[in-house]
Amino acid sequence: MARPNIRQIEAFNAVMKGGSVTKAAELLFVSQPAISKLIQQFESSCGFALFNRGQGRLLPTPEARRLFSETEKFMTGVERIENIARAIRNTERGEISVAAFPALGMRVLPQLLSPFLARRPEVRMTILTQNSPDISQSMLARAADFGISLVPSQAPGIHCRPFVEMSMICALPQSHRLAGLPAIDLAKLDGEPMIALGRDDQSHRVIIEALSHAGAQVETRAEVAMADTACVLVSQGFGFAVVPAMTPMSWSSGGIAFVPIHPPPRMTLWLYTSAWEPTSQLTQGLIDRVQQGLLQASPLFHSPPPRRS
Repeated sequence: MARPNIRQIEAFNAVMKGGSVTKAAELLFVSQPAISKLIQQFESSCGFALFNRGQGRLLPTPEARRLFSETEKFMTGVERIENIARAIRNTERGEISVAAFPALGMRVLPQLLSPFLARRPEVRMTILTQNSPDISQSMLARAADFGISLVPSQAPGIHCRPFVEMSMICALPQSHRLAGLPAIDLAKLDGEPMIALGRDDQSHRVIIEALSHAGAQVETRAEVAMADTACVLVSQGFGFAVVPAMTPMSWSSGGIAFVPIHPPPRMTLWLYTSAWEPTSQLTQGLIDRVQQGLLQASPLFHSPPPRRS
């Protein structure tokens, strides 16, 4: 005895609801002979008659009425599965986790992701804010679906590629003599006190190399781990800082002039994804949203540099 299939159950439910083969054919957008054939197959699978046939009508048997209460639940479950699959396909439902360095993860990333999440109330989001060297560990432990770091990773379980290229800008106290310029040469900061960023990522090296190239000798007044911390000290007049171009997106306390540097020191943001598992449509949609948001937010962001073969 062959097992019934979903199409047969669907035809049976349509006849029970519509009261006739004609109505069932209209509900399912198929021909009447097709419905009759599906009903016959379903009866054969069940092993008993489902309808009494007479005067051009199908009259449900007591067995059919009892069976209908179960097939209706079954089709409701099938519809629910279809809706869930559609939601997943349309990136409307799921769980996703991202690990990002502090300057991005603390404020900028939530700002960029808010519109994405607002349109997807059934998406659960986790943001892990970590120093760049620690992000690879979160990826390897599968605590994050993707990561954005200031350092490239050589870990065999991580696919690492350039994400966006970012310029560094100068944060100056608003009262500083250079604060009103459209752009500054780092040579003009010779002898100035500086709030330096920490050595955990490439920004420290990029800044030191840029100052050296400009011939600017500066006094390191303080060394901090995060750009926000540097900006607090800058706003209090303790010195200048060279910070990522995204910093103004998250700074709202005032007291600082953010001035582009010419020529701009640049560094690369690196995207980490799993080397072993494919990236889900939801994750890829989120990655695209972050990249587009960064590129649109500031002219100091650029497309990823081409990878050399």
